[in-house]
Amino acid sequence: MKRLGKFIIFACLISFITPKTSRMKRCRIHILSVLLICLSCPALLYAATEHAVSIEKLKVEYAEMPLGIDVEKPRFSWQMVIQNTERGYSQKAYQITVTDEAGQTVWDSGRVSSDLSLNIEYAGAPLQPTTCYFWTVNVWNQKGEQSSSTSWFETGLMSKANPYEGWSDAKWIGGGDEDMVLYSHYLPVFRLNVALRLDKETRSTRAGFVYGANDKRLMDKNKNLYQLQNGKDESYIKIELDLDSLASGKEAMLNVYRVGYHPDDRKDVPFKSFPIPLTLINESNKYDRHTVSLTSDLGFTRFYVDNAEELGWINLNPLGQGGDFIAFPVVGDIGFDVPAGQSATFPKMEIANFRSPSNVIATCREGSSRIVGGTSGVLTIFTPEGNSAPMLRTVFSSPDAEIVKARLYVTSRGIYEVYLNGKRVGDDYFNPGVTQYNKTHLYQTFDVTKYVHSGRNALGALLAEGWWSGGATFTGDNWNFFGDRQSLLAKLVITYADGRTNVVVTDPLSWQYFGKGPVAYGSFFQGEVYDALREPAVEGWSTASYDASAWKSAHEVALEGHISKAGNPNMPWVNDYSGFELIGQFGQTVKQINELTALSVEEVRPGVFVYDMGQNMVGVPRISLSGMQPGTEITLRFAEVKYPDLPEYEGNIGMIMLENIRAAMAQDIYIAKGGQETISPRFTYHGYRFIEITGIDKPLPVESVKGIVLSSIHELASHYETSNARVNQLWKNITWSSYGNFLSIPTDCPQRNERLGWSGDISVFSRTATYLADVPQFLRRHMRAMRDVQRTDGRFPDIAPLGGGFGGMLWGSAGITVPWECYQQYGDTALLSEHYTAMKRYIQYIIDQTIETETNLIVQTRSWGDLCDWLGLEDEKNDKSLVWEAYFIHDLELMTKMAAALGKTSDAAWFRDLHAARRDFFNKTYIEPESGKTIFSAFIPDKKGQPVDIQTSYVLPLAFGIINEENRNKVIANLAETVRRENTTDRGRLCPSYSLMTGFIGTAWISKALSDYGLNDLAYRLLQQTDYPSWLYSVEQGATTIWERLNSYTHTDGFGGNNRMNSFNHYSFGAVGAWMYNYSLGIQRDEAYPGFKQFILKPMPDPTGKMKYARGYYDSMYGRIESSWKEERSMIHYAFTVPGNTTATLYLPAASLRDVREGEKLIRKCKGIEYIGEGSGQVVLKLLPGSYSFEVKKEYPMAGKKRKKGEIARSKGTH
Repeated sequence: MKRLGKFIIFACLISFITPKTSRMKRCRIHILSVLLICLSCPALLYAATEHAVSIEKLKVEYAEMPLGIDVEKPRFSWQMVIQNTERGYSQKAYQITVTDEAGQTVWDSGRVSSDLSLNIEYAGAPLQPTTCYFWTVNVWNQKGEQSSSTSWFETGLMSKANPYEGWSDAKWIGGGDEDMVLYSHYLPVFRLNVALRLDKETRSTRAGFVYGANDKRLMDKNKNLYQLQNGKDESYIKIELDLDSLASGKEAMLNVYRVGYHPDDRKDVPFKSFPIPLTLINESNKYDRHTVSLTSDLGFTRFYVDNAEELGWINLNPLGQGGDFIAFPVVGDIGFDVPAGQSATFPKMEIANFRSPSNVIATCREGSSRIVGGTSGVLTIFTPEGNSAPMLRTVFSSPDAEIVKARLYVTSRGIYEVYLNGKRVGDDYFNPGVTQYNKTHLYQTFDVTKYVHSGRNALGALLAEGWWSGGATFTGDNWNFFGDRQSLLAKLVITYADGRTNVVVTDPLSWQYFGKGPVAYGSFFQGEVYDALREPAVEGWSTASYDASAWKSAHEVALEGHISKAGNPNMPWVNDYSGFELIGQFGQTVKQINELTALSVEEVRPGVFVYDMGQNMVGVPRISLSGMQPGTEITLRFAEVKYPDLPEYEGNIGMIMLENIRAAMAQDIYIAKGGQETISPRFTYHGYRFIEITGIDKPLPVESVKGIVLSSIHELASHYETSNARVNQLWKNITWSSYGNFLSIPTDCPQRNERLGWSGDISVFSRTATYLADVPQFLRRHMRAMRDVQRTDGRFPDIAPLGGGFGGMLWGSAGITVPWECYQQYGDTALLSEHYTAMKRYIQYIIDQTIETETNLIVQTRSWGDLCDWLGLEDEKNDKSLVWEAYFIHDLELMTKMAAALGKTSDAAWFRDLHAARRDFFNKTYIEPESGKTIFSAFIPDKKGQPVDIQTSYVLPLAFGIINEENRNKVIANLAETVRRENTTDRGRLCPSYSLMTGFIGTAWISKALSDYGLNDLAYRLLQQTDYPSWLYSVEQGATTIWERLNSYTHTDGFGGNNRMNSFNHYSFGAVGAWMYNYSLGIQRDEAYPGFKQFILKPMPDPTGKMKYARGYYDSMYGRIESSWKEERSMIHYAFTVPGNTTATLYLPAASLRDVREGEKLIRKCKGIEYIGEGSGQVVLKLLPGSYSFEVKKEYPMAGKKRKKGEIARSKGTH
């Protein structure tokens, strides 16, 4: 009946989706007739229902029933699911048939003798745009029985000749120049251009303008680090033009006052003064109109007069300079200051964007009338009026005719939500996601058939900054990185039963714009400001009956004049649209995946309520309010941690800690309307565990404070559980950090002013990521971003998309390692093929640009940005060139294998020879042959020949198989010693035995290196160590995610002085997750059979005896693989599941086959098991599909010792 249900659903889909021509109406009647017969006699549906096999998980391009794919030759996949306990089911042949909406067959593969069911490429007639295709796969198993299943996919616009070919002349639309969005108290990067004229009649000599005033963070002692409690107009920055000195023949001065930002600020003494050259202002022109301009980049401020060269600069942020600090000042309130006895006019005050093209956001003319200082002076301060987030709408008519289907194709520059007839379309957050927009821009396709009705309809959209505008990186000068305003591109196609179509597209003539809606501002870094008092003005705005008389005509938004022309080789020019593609969504979008409820609330200061969500999460709050006074301003601030009760934090104890959020404001404001209402931001997100709520009289009930968890990982593909509760928490922390950082791209952290696709992080974590979740298209999309930002010399970027950053070849190596992991995990040769040229260019870059001719060493640029084992506790003891060389050799090995997989034999030979040469060079340069210790090269001439002898220096060459056989045992012993001994950090701290001394790079490989070379006991000791430094140390400190540092927080030392560069959600150190699956559970890939068609089971129980069991699974592309082991008395129990149509090679820790039982049976008599051989404490078996349970006597030499070739006697098969 389960299969019958699927058939019913499919029949209904055909009935609903297919164009209802007269021919197709007959087809529908035929289908319904068949359906009625099947309902009355289910046995007629599928003879296969009597079989033990079903065909499930039908996917096209790794997605089930994808809508709007732009792929000419999509790939098909399916799984063979075994319904009973019989073993050995496999596929012997398949047949794929594909039909279009008219029922015409466009491809019939015929019966193909093959056991492959992953990525079978379409080979039929050319697929047409915007067409739904149905595909059926018939599978014959080893018994000759046939099973089948049907699904569908739909193509997108498939623009080929040019990116807009299929868009029916749709235009990018938005607001005009007067509609630029501004919320002045959230803008920390800006330009000010102020025209002023001192009054000649009164011989005035001084007047100034004010900005950064009334920052509410400085008006509440609980919201700034200095506990300042300024009143209204008591905090500001003042820029004063002072002509007094001209009378004595000296230069006029530009005085800068900082007031109320720091306890030492004085309003009557300039913070800094700059002389103005007499060529600019002198006695003859002093009463002319002059322009004072400034640029403020997170407080770093440059000054100009009359558009001449820079006068000078100063940092006005009291906390420090740059993006590592909480940002001051913002534009805030602005105004004018005219001292007593002075008069002046300020004809124009412009607020403009910092980054080119530096368009004006708002113009204030409040000072255009003469301002007289009188007897006591005049300080006039006001909030500049700004526009809200863009809203767009149109109305169209649909005839009273049967609608077959309606599809909405939509994207934006910025992020969007789209509505049709009052209903939101889709449930994604932050579409279209982030890409390198000037090279790759995604659009989404929605089925809106049920949304459209006859008569008048309304289509509307809300826009916000997203990744297009606003904060973009850890530096302020990249604000508005891709463009300075948002715009929408959309096409709605309605298809009727009589064959007619109705097309609605975005164009400025038929669409309207509104900039006074309730979403005053939405920013990823800064937060969202929502004014519920404005809701009545837009109630029903996306319905046809809404009165839009207050709206204005939309404008076409061109790229020219709205995007920056700045760039450099390491930070690409975003106005370069050569090769631009606008393509349908592939890979996961951002969705809600969970909802948390606050666990507790504490009033940490009077009126300051801090809610603990119990979990460091990424997303937005959803807070229920009732009975609020209309106009009440409620402020939400978000933090990962609170200040601990330690002397260092006196005055802030118990408060949320925002220093590590740095220049991201991470603050939401909600202005209540009264009654029942909900705070639910949609155009921002935060990384947080704690929410601080102020502006309310009493705490809200904890059940009223929810957290909406957002991620591009919609569900996990695996599980891991052991007898060690702390290790289980570590695994959970890895999953939560993955949820939080896989958000459109794989980011480094989700909370501070970065949230960037740092290449080094995903490089070391990609293997773990591919086991945690199905992310082939997600990572493929990220590799496209790496190509889009790849430099002309071949260097892969440290950050993608966007570019910039620092890291060097260990970061750029992601362009090699991630495709390899995807190929192995998902069998994705398409990614290898499309990425291959870029990988070759990168290898050539390493050869041409980083290797020193005299020494043959990889030296890169010999600058700080060439990172090594980032945040490793002994990184300063490293020979960087050793680590770089090891990774280059690893990359060359992967390139050899990938070239071979693509049939590029000559390339593979070249990479193989280069690999051998660099490997030989490594052994001669970095290994001392007598002791097997790692030694310094000539990279640091004074240290040449001295021992390096730290964990990472051994881990990488061992993990990558670089060490020559004659030295291998010595090197293994040296690695073991670095783990067993006490070690001293670069800062002089003594660490106990079994400490994790590695950084981002070494940590990903240390456990593998230990287990590969017979040191499984040390791998388990490292995993279960709780003293600092270790994985479980953070768990002991209460971590619920992976931390950026091994000591991000301790109960005794607090944040250890790392208040700023200190993320509590950073997945890199979680790369140990791969070891959990590959070694503890033993689920490993077989390189010869990518995608787990054949795989390895090699469980390694804990030799130390501390861990008593481990169990888990991985949902591979072929089905669920399960593995577990459990110690009980003198036995170890193992259980495995091998999915249908696969085989597994099992390496079972046992002295001999005699010590292995399945129930009461001898192994040789068990069905589905084939004996391969035994030796070195392992029995090797081949397992056919099915479930298995073994018992092994515990008295065996623990496995894990690395085998020599031929050491295991083989009777059948090979491994």
